Amino acid sequence: MATKNAALRNKMAEDFGTLFDGGKLIIRDTTTVLVEFTLGATAFGSATAGEIEASGLPISAVAGATGTADNAILESSTGTYQLTGLTVGTAAADVIINDTSVTDTQDAELIAFTWTESDGIA
Repeated sequence: MATKNAALRNKMAEDFGTLFDGGKLIIRDTTTVLVEFTLGATAFGSATAGEIEASGLPISAVAGATGTADNAILESSTGTYQLTGLTVGTAAADVIINDTSVTDTQDAELIAFTWTESDGIA
C-alpha cells in the first residue's frame, strides 16, 4: 500500500484547513440544525503528524433549536466545500461540545475539533 510521509500529510492537512477559514461547524440532531459555530479567519493551526486543530477554541454560540447533537458538518465560508458525518460528543468524538443535550436559545460551547490526514492512499 502506498503511504504519505509526514511532510506531505502536514501539507495536505494545512491545505484542507485553509479551505475552511471563516467557515462554520454546524451541529445537528439528525438533519435539524441545533447550533452553528463560526470559525476564525484562520480556522486551523499548523499541522503536526498530519493533524490540525481548530484555532481559538473554546467558542460559544446560541442554539437555534432543541435536540440531541449526533452529527456535524464542517462547511467553508462560501458553502462550496463540506465535510459531513462528523461525530459529536463531550469526549471521544470528532467534534467535542460542552453538552449534547441542546436547548433552543441556550449557549453552546465548541470545545475541540481535530482533523487528521490519513497516511494511506485509498
